Amino acid sequence: MKIHAQINFPDPARLVGELAKQTRFALKTALNTTATQVRDSLRSEIQRTIDRPTPYTLNSLFIRAATTQNLEATVWLKDELATSNAGTPATRYMLPHIVGGQRTLKRFERALQITGQMPKGWYAVPGAGARLDAFGNMSAGQIIQILSQLRVTLTAGFTRNMSTDARSKIAAQRRAGGRFFVVMPGAKGLRPGVYQREFMGRQVTPVLIYVTAVNYRKRLAFETVGQRIADAHLLNNYRQAYAQALATAR
Repeated sequence: MKIHAQINFPDPARLVGELAKQTRFALKTALNTTATQVRDSLRSEIQRTIDRPTPYTLNSLFIRAATTQNLEATVWLKDELATSNAGTPATRYMLPHIVGGQRTLKRFERALQITGQMPKGWYAVPGAGARLDAFGNMSAGQIIQILSQLRVTLTAGFTRNMSTDARSKIAAQRRAGGRFFVVMPGAKGLRPGVYQREFMGRQVTPVLIYVTAVNYRKRLAFETVGQRIADAHLLNNYRQAYAQALATAR
């Protein structure tokens, strides 16, 4: 998102001619101050509109600061270029909240599809047996247990295939609370998904349910909030920065 605003100078040519350095410094400072205000307001908007956003999500907004050579400040979500290998780019899961539509596949969903344990084009949502964290997301530990038992590897170092040794299998199932198994579309009796059978028991509980669509409605007014803050503060931020530049020049 790029914020567009217009500042009317009494005589731009004269100001630029006489105090070009101070003017560009003031514009740069005003843009970066306003960008920080936009980012903070968007964080508040995320907290207001999204249920229990994680600290990772709240910190996913970044600023590409203006310079005296490039008088443009950008506020946006961290993408592949701005995210370390350990994290999921915020653009993948936040864009549907901004523009609406289908959410993107999660890493474990792609892994299940690649190994043929979830139909292409389907999604996985938590079932009754899913363990949720404080933010309403499925426990990463439980996802690793599921993938390990199903012999699915996400990425090197993230999880590992379950040992073929029978005793190791039994120990892993005991730690997980039971054995995980997949039900594909077309099977009778159970909805498609991943289920857990109690260890040494007969009860079956759905942990992941496979669905054909996960649609998000547009609810995060990213551009509207940003433009409102820019309109309200950019001119005043420029005036303050310009006065500071003149005082410094003297």
